[in-house]
Amino acid sequence: MAKKLGSDYRLFVQSTTAGTFNQPAGQGNLSIDRGKAFSSNATKDQEGVDTQAPGLRTLTIKQDLTPDLPDANGYTRIETLDKSNAAEVYQIRKKPFATGDIVFECSMYTSIDSSGFDQGASVKSPLTLQPAAQPTIDTLQ
Repeated sequence: MAKKLGSDYRLFVQSTTAGTFNQPAGQGNLSIDRGKAFSSNATKDQEGVDTQAPGLRTLTIKQDLTPDLPDANGYTRIETLDKSNAAEVYQIRKKPFATGDIVFECSMYTSIDSSGFDQGASVKSPLTLQPAAQPTIDTLQ
């Protein structure tokens, strides 16, 4: 039985041309964090254990990038989205990374968390994506 490999999944960002997606160069680790918020069922007249009901889910995508420039349609596009606070469609595709290999698609907000400029090392720019809308494709659950 074959194992799933992390390198078989890649992030793509929509270009300024709707429906055209580009793979940012220099991708490293990719992770999707999911959670669920819970809300209290308690009222002021109750004692004991607080029961809770499930609420909305949370979703965060983190992508480690070591920008490989020039990359006008990849990393530079991501920088523009980070600065503009505009939402854009991102996809995760499974190898061989063709249009038919989309396993996740969602309009998301972009945040370049920080940049590392260590002497003698490549620049690191970790990326965090937060949903601006419900995912339109999500078969990763």
